Amino acid sequence: MDRRTSLYLYAWRNHIDVDYFPMQTAEAFSVPIGGTCAIALDPTKIRSEADEAVKLSHELGHCVYGGFYNQYTPLDVREQHENKANAWAVYRLIPWGKLKQAVKSGITEVWDLAEYFDVTEDFMRWALSYYTERKNYKFE
Repeated sequence: MDRRTSLYLYAWRNHIDVDYFPMQTAEAFSVPIGGTCAIALDPTKIRSEADEAVKLSHELGHCVYGGFYNQYTPLDVREQHENKANAWAVYRLIPWGKLKQAVKSGITEVWDLAEYFDVTEDFMRWALSYYTERKNYKFE
């Protein structure tokens, strides 16, 4: 089963609706609904299958850990929710063991790693930073 199908199956098994419709500014978002959540993706703003996988897995991350922020609460930090959603997506799309093995095999350029894992280059940069700076993992 390909990764895209796996992500949609994960959403379906967890009763997370994924819908496509054009939006003015947002490319994707998720909202809590009655104990679960729903995800919206703008198909006109999906640039590739890699981009779709990154967007969908990020929004699934919000749904899985319940990370939705409230703009009216001064104590709610948006960046924390975004980082947690990204971390969930990184674990799902770029597991540390597979990343370490790819680097060990000689795939070391960001663009090459992004292509290997079929994610965007920006997301690969975030993943590398997450693993090496925040988690303090080493490629040795």
